[in-house]
Amino acid sequence: MAEMSSRPDKKNKKVFISYSSRDAKRVEQLVLLLQNLGITYWKAPEMIPAGSNYAREIPRAIQDCEVFLLVLSRTAQESIWVEKEVDAAVCNRKTIIPFQLDETPLNPMYRFYLNNVQMIAAAHQPELALEELKGQLCRLLGMTCDEVLNGTEEQEQSSANIEDSSSTEETRLAGLGITELDGSVEERNRKMRKKSEAFLWNPQPAECEYCGGDVEPVSLGIYRCVNCGKENYDSYRKVRMYLEENGAAPAVVISKATGVPRKVIDHFFREEYLEIPKYSPVRLSCAQCGAPIRTGTHCERCKQIKASTPAPSPREQWHSNIGKGRR
Repeated sequence: MAEMSSRPDKKNKKVFISYSSRDAKRVEQLVLLLQNLGITYWKAPEMIPAGSNYAREIPRAIQDCEVFLLVLSRTAQESIWVEKEVDAAVCNRKTIIPFQLDETPLNPMYRFYLNNVQMIAAAHQPELALEELKGQLCRLLGMTCDEVLNGTEEQEQSSANIEDSSSTEETRLAGLGITELDGSVEERNRKMRKKSEAFLWNPQPAECEYCGGDVEPVSLGIYRCVNCGKENYDSYRKVRMYLEENGAAPAVVISKATGVPRKVIDHFFREEYLEIPKYSPVRLSCAQCGAPIRTGTHCERCKQIKASTPAPSPREQWHSNIGKGRR
């Protein structure tokens, strides 16, 4: 049974998880993500109170949630319970995040329900999909970068305490600066900086670009003005909509059409949040070998070579840097 987050400031169940029971193992990854972020959630069957039933508790949980996380797969589309939950979410006008575990085409009902809703595809790049989900949840729930990083730091500190208690010798050597622990700390800091930068690159619109009124989230990357009712978009959504409507184009053209700075567009492609359409003649170049690629900075071959090349130990790196500080 999954445990609820113990953070005192998260009183309401903000995320409802809709899924097929046959995808339970994959869903546990999403549960862990929510726990690490300090986001409370509702998930059957463990949160059905004793003496109650699905039909009584599920509609109530959907009505109370802020975000409806739909875990899509072939089995989910075959589930009558998932179908009923999606219908209830639509009726209650909930923000739906579809998280696709596989490439099963949507049946007519789901195509109707999820028309113009941004999907998160996890079939080929699950880690990237989890990062995208994290960003969407934090924006929709109004979480700041500090809250996310503090949650990450608490998890990492807990893990560090366990490691320290299990190996006093590693702790002693880490204090001397000569063990592999330095590399792990540096890697954690790098990942934390990257997560923080992701939110800075694509912030939520602060006000309506048409009338200056307040905006509220209605879907992934879409915000509606409470005054004039017009839709506003974050930078990622603007660029993605442009690519879907017009196909690939140079960054300077996309920037001129969307108003998104070129460096932000380059960031989306470099970090693999966006990719050039498959049948477009436009391609990026691999930074290592120059091969044509559709997203990122390196081709798959260079990624594999880089991954298989062992990183220098902290001691080797220290020796290689001697004399570089002054010339």
